[in-house]
Amino acid sequence: MNNFFDGRGGAAGGGGPIQWFHSLPPVTRLWLGSTLTVSALANFEILQWTDLDLTHLTDVFGKVGGGNSNISSSSLFGRLEVWRLLTCFLYIGKFGWNSIINLHLMTQISARYETMGPICTRRILVPQNPQLQRNNQNNSPYYLKGETSDYVFALLFGMTGILLSQFYLLPYILSPSSHTFHHHYRFFHRHLTFYTLYIWSKRYPQHNVNLFGVIMKAAYLPYAYLVMEYALSNGEVIPIDMVHGMFVGHLYYYLACVVPTVLGRSKVVIWTPGILIDVCRWLEGRRPYNDLGGGEPIVVDTDGVIGG
Repeated sequence: MNNFFDGRGGAAGGGGPIQWFHSLPPVTRLWLGSTLTVSALANFEILQWTDLDLTHLTDVFGKVGGGNSNISSSSLFGRLEVWRLLTCFLYIGKFGWNSIINLHLMTQISARYETMGPICTRRILVPQNPQLQRNNQNNSPYYLKGETSDYVFALLFGMTGILLSQFYLLPYILSPSSHTFHHHYRFFHRHLTFYTLYIWSKRYPQHNVNLFGVIMKAAYLPYAYLVMEYALSNGEVIPIDMVHGMFVGHLYYYLACVVPTVLGRSKVVIWTPGILIDVCRWLEGRRPYNDLGGGEPIVVDTDGVIGG
């Protein structure tokens, strides 16, 4: 089949923003397009933002009583609102300067991470070809180079971790009466952005970045944003969404990179499901994972990094 993720065909004859949009890597392009679409529909009141938020996981069974998360028998059996699990990550709020900054950061970081090569969590299956075994000398349960499916899996892991920790961990850590607890609890766009920023900074800690004219290593970038946000609030509000996203990002990095390194390739905690690999490769017009004897290392182009 044709490459579903290939944006070059749609850019023919186009220019400016359209050409730039189609030049983005596939997952980043889909993430940005979905965020703009959902946010625009809500800002123009085609959709109500109260139909997009998630105050508790029970909201997927339908809200009753003007936004309360109580469940009635009719909503439980007649109105599932599963889309909230996704739209709560896609709405950025009212269009304005803050939303532009958040979209810019999301796009830059996601494009960098995807283009430079995400952390690979495609598990090495029992090799049928002895040459594959000899080529893998890093004692890792994963292949060396990440691809689209690995990034999609990382985002799914982050979304799941953010929601579970938001509703089942943070209430035991933060006081429910505090302003910090209520500051970001309906939408999680920035949570996911800083989750991605954190795992990118851990994946490429020595990469040089320019933050408002200050050159620093990527390893320090999440903390620089954290300090800036805290300073802009005059030290009154802890940016819990940033901290939360970084926390889940650290959990992902620990399970994907630290555990296999310390315990060896026989200890695998998380891995990209084969069905997800096959779907992503099918959309890209590539051979399925199983047709490659467990998959071969994929070389990811590291040139032309956006915002390098």
